[in-house]
Amino acid sequence: MKAMSGLDRLLLNVESEQQPMDGAGIFLLDPSTAPDRHDYSRVKAELSARIPRIPVFTRRRVAAPFGVGYEQWVTDPDFSIDRHLKHVGAPAPHDLSALCDLAVSLLDEPLRHDRPLWQMYYVDGLSDGSAALIVRIHHAAVDGVGGMEMLAQLFDHEPRAVDPTLSACRVDGERVPGPAEMLVRSIPDQMLTPVRLAYRGLLVAWPLVRGIAPRVAGLLQPGRGTIPEARVTEESPQPPAAQRSSGHTPQTVFNRQCASPRRSLALLSIPMADVQRVKSRFNVTLNDVLLAVTSAGVADYLRGRDELPAEPLRVVSPVNIRDEAAEEGAGNHFTFMMIAIPSDIADPVEHLLVISGLAKKNKPQRIATSRTRRKATGQIVSSVNRMIDAVPGGSWHMLAHLLHTPLFAAFPTVANYMVSDIPGPEQRLYLAGAEMTHLYGRSMAGVPIGLLIHCISYADSLDFGFTALAELVPDPERIADGVQRRFELLLAAAEDSAKAPAPSPKTSDVQTEAPSP
Repeated sequence: MKAMSGLDRLLLNVESEQQPMDGAGIFLLDPSTAPDRHDYSRVKAELSARIPRIPVFTRRRVAAPFGVGYEQWVTDPDFSIDRHLKHVGAPAPHDLSALCDLAVSLLDEPLRHDRPLWQMYYVDGLSDGSAALIVRIHHAAVDGVGGMEMLAQLFDHEPRAVDPTLSACRVDGERVPGPAEMLVRSIPDQMLTPVRLAYRGLLVAWPLVRGIAPRVAGLLQPGRGTIPEARVTEESPQPPAAQRSSGHTPQTVFNRQCASPRRSLALLSIPMADVQRVKSRFNVTLNDVLLAVTSAGVADYLRGRDELPAEPLRVVSPVNIRDEAAEEGAGNHFTFMMIAIPSDIADPVEHLLVISGLAKKNKPQRIATSRTRRKATGQIVSSVNRMIDAVPGGSWHMLAHLLHTPLFAAFPTVANYMVSDIPGPEQRLYLAGAEMTHLYGRSMAGVPIGLLIHCISYADSLDFGFTALAELVPDPERIADGVQRRFELLLAAAEDSAKAPAPSPKTSDVQTEAPSP
């Protein structure tokens, strides 16, 4: 039995029918690479042999009675892969759009909490002869980077024949403690909770105070403010005056209340070689390119609805803080960064370079790659997790319901949409001999951020998943089309200027604040 982290517990307790807290991967498969036949029986045999060896797939939740005490993970004594793996035929017209519609319908309901928090669907009958594996897993069990790590345990690095009669590995389940036993177990922890909460609060507060104090002092200096824009020289592109953020997050259709939890989904792939060409030509990062094309697609969508605000849109992005000591694949290890992106720069290259400057300015807010900085931030997040543990589960349920009441409208919008960039495997992967050709993500879009864009780099492609609340955004494929158009403009500009000196913001010109300790 293993205690849940505070963040895992939070993700489980804020879940509701309106807000499922899970993500999904949609893996396209090419059966033609299999040494022998590729079918559901072989996929099931392969997964039956591998899944029981991965703890995340065999653990189930043991809830704390009355929301008191720490919830636990326990190995499911009734584990059966037949509860989790299903065979589904692709609906007409059997194309990628039909696969999106199928995924939306299959992934609508929250996962059951009386069994391990995942589900898989093997889909065959796509028009081009391909198949798909849809893998759904709760965010309390694993975060995005951890999910990528688990792929290495589920898939092969070369095509391999599979015996369809292969027997499943045995799962040694644990006894599930009853409510009375869980309540008794929680008594020592609850007695120490006030002391732990005060101690952990100090651990969190002290680094924050040390980091915030210099910024507060800086705000008192002439010409300083809360504008989260890059402070650049005249040689470096910067946002037009009308689009420099005032610190206010504008309201958009993505941030409205929504009665229906139903999602909409669109998928897009861009060749990684083309992305690298743009990245190298303009001396920017992969993340800069992603922010540029996704922000342009979002702005075009809002402009087409005549709903593009005058203020820059704010995007939030998860930042991985997983370290080598973390259990492979399990749990959540991330924090966030925020950036305000101008939407009134018509020239695609200038827009990209402005975003590059803004991202450089925001680097101090991100997790540095040094082990010391990563460890320090991980300690803060760990302390916050423990503080979350002290909050009764019923409080999180109340918060979840609050998000769907008129009272929610009184709270300020934090961000307009989210872009999640996850590095996937660089090598081709295979399942039961079939090559995985694309790896898409379906995120947990919901109130108050109704649009999430999931970007996964896999082998030689960059795969996008656009997940939205269908009541607010019934047509996310229009956002995907806008992303495609903006990238094509950047690629054409990179090719046209191949013989000219590459324009780029000079790193030395961007004055960044010293990272807070």
